[in-house]
Amino acid sequence: MKYEHIFKPIKIGPLTLRNRIEVAPHEPKLATWDGLMTNEFVTYTAAMARGGAALVTIGDSAVTQEYANTAPFALNLAHRYASNGLFKLADAIHRYGAIASIEPNYRNELRPAEMTKEDIRQMIKAFADCAVKCKNAGFDMIMIHGGHGHNLSQFFSPLMNKRTDEYGCDTFENRNRLANNVLDAVRQAIGNDMAIEWRHSGDDLTPGGVGVEDQLAQAKAIQNKIDLIHVSAGNLYYAPSVKYMIQQPYVPMTTNIRFAERFKKELDIPVVSVGSFNLDLAEEAIAAGKCDMVAMIRQFIADPDCVNKARDGRGDEIRPCIRCCVCVSRDPHGNPMPVRCSVNPVSGRDPFLDDIKNSDPPKKVVVVGGGCAGMEAARRLAERGNSVVLFEKAPELGGSLIEAYANRLKSDIKRYTDWSIHMTKKTPGIDIRLNTPATRELVLKEKPDAVIVAVGSEQIIPDIPGIRGDNVCLAVDVDMGKAKVGKKVVVIGAGLTGTETAVVLAQDGHDVTQIDMLSIEQIDSRTLGSKSVANTLRGMAAQAGVKTRTGLKAVEVTKQGVTVQDDKGFEFIIPCDTVVLSVGVRPRTKVMEEFRDVVRDVYFVGDCSKPGNITSAVREGFYAAINI
Repeated sequence: MKYEHIFKPIKIGPLTLRNRIEVAPHEPKLATWDGLMTNEFVTYTAAMARGGAALVTIGDSAVTQEYANTAPFALNLAHRYASNGLFKLADAIHRYGAIASIEPNYRNELRPAEMTKEDIRQMIKAFADCAVKCKNAGFDMIMIHGGHGHNLSQFFSPLMNKRTDEYGCDTFENRNRLANNVLDAVRQAIGNDMAIEWRHSGDDLTPGGVGVEDQLAQAKAIQNKIDLIHVSAGNLYYAPSVKYMIQQPYVPMTTNIRFAERFKKELDIPVVSVGSFNLDLAEEAIAAGKCDMVAMIRQFIADPDCVNKARDGRGDEIRPCIRCCVCVSRDPHGNPMPVRCSVNPVSGRDPFLDDIKNSDPPKKVVVVGGGCAGMEAARRLAERGNSVVLFEKAPELGGSLIEAYANRLKSDIKRYTDWSIHMTKKTPGIDIRLNTPATRELVLKEKPDAVIVAVGSEQIIPDIPGIRGDNVCLAVDVDMGKAKVGKKVVVIGAGLTGTETAVVLAQDGHDVTQIDMLSIEQIDSRTLGSKSVANTLRGMAAQAGVKTRTGLKAVEVTKQGVTVQDDKGFEFIIPCDTVVLSVGVRPRTKVMEEFRDVVRDVYFVGDCSKPGNITSAVREGFYAAINI
């Protein structure tokens, strides 16, 4: 694709941006526990400026100590020594020619009616004071968060604001009073040589919440006080809407562009769209006139160099985000963890992995298995100057990734698989041997210095009567179109994989019952991915009509259906035409034993060692490669 429109400069208030791409605000949780800057935070952020972003926005930074106390490891602008680290951060962003912006934010557990006028006055003052602190540290822009159910947006919402004074919702002027007060105070404090961006929900997507018409009315009312408006969607306090704030793999990409398009038609200031963009989709949106800029964060986490790659004609090399939400949805306030990426094992681990040196001397390494972990290991080994022989028994690379993206709910995995295969073939120094099952003798013949075994896992098939019948099949075979199912289906296993299959079957008109010995809460507590993704999938299953029954153990399969036993020992039959199995995977221990001591340095990575997911497979393949 030719990226013509995203590389046109744009003027935002007193600033001129080199292109139309913004790093969206987020919380990497790389600050100290009390909110001060770290080298990890600076290096992680600077990589995105170095990678070509025009505008780098630092997310959710507390303007009061009260809020900071509930948000550990995020920046605390209220801290008396915050300026030192803010200066380092802005300086690092400026080094690479990007504009530095930051999102001062205020949250508490009080609803508007519970706040006193003194509380409101202190909040307004906190925004202004922290904006000055950021300006003095070298930041060029301030983002004020007026959406997502945060306190400023609550005052505009009749659903959340039950005040009866001048900050109540009896008139539009009163509803909008706090937003005006904050913007006026910030502008007076920072002057006109610093830009203000306003973050907005185009629609709360909440019953009784603020819809698009009122949201647009507010934007029109404040546009003369801001330089840029960032249009998102959703409300933190209404869980079903959160998937539109942080789009998950089951939500269409760029789903919020419809709001930005409407705002752009009716506002006089530049409009930013945000939500599941990549560079191709950003180019399309801006070319079509649906927005003036695009903000994204997960694409930058997956590949900080994405903008430069697009500019240099290397769009095919941009590592795609799979929208697994591991990076942004791991309970950021209750159990904050540093940012990690499923497909980019370096992100969040900077600066410790900034200088991965070439192997000295170069080594010859055999990689057994061309799936997720094997391809990651092979690429990293070759990049470090090693000679790699990659054995794959199948006629194509991809391994279990191919099975993973066969379900139509998981098109993001298809994009990553295509990229991984393409880059593995493109990377010099990798000798790929397809249709070649690795044996001990074949590996020894290569005389390798080290071996990485990445042969994946195998499906678990319960040892119960009737399980090998012709009315039984694997979920993965259903997804890949290898197995046909009848009208009534019982899916054994209520994990994410089984549920994805169940949802698709139900959407296609099958009568689906899903069973599991564990409760849904127990199952989802063990998931290696994002709990919010699991919650969304559960909602989709219910909407599609999947009947989920837990606390049931399958004890026999017959032509009539599945005999199950409940926790009291009572047995009964669930009638069905087809039984679909999705009860997990186990390591290929026999393969591991074959290669365990084939040379001195043998590494077992991915599912062949311990069942995991893409995140763990990529990480283990990467670590093995950089440790050789």
